[in-house]
Amino acid sequence: MYVCVCYAVTDSEIQGAIDAGATSCEAVAKACRAGGDCGSCRGMIEDMIEERHERSLPVLRSPHAPSTVPPGEGVAA
Repeated sequence: MYVCVCYAVTDSEIQGAIDAGATSCEAVAKACRAGGDCGSCRGMIEDMIEERHERSLPVLRSPHAPSTVPPGEGVAA
């Protein structure tokens, strides 16, 4: 699907730029030109960057969360 109609850049091309390390609209524009002209696609590009960032964050478990180990397991006898 075309995201940037000014430069005919597809979502997969933009995703490639993001996967290669682009973390801003400006960086995506440098990599593939998307978002570098009228700016109407910048919102979509920002959403794609945010989604990629959220997927790459580690899932942290609170030390206060209940254990997922069943009682009696994982305890040395």
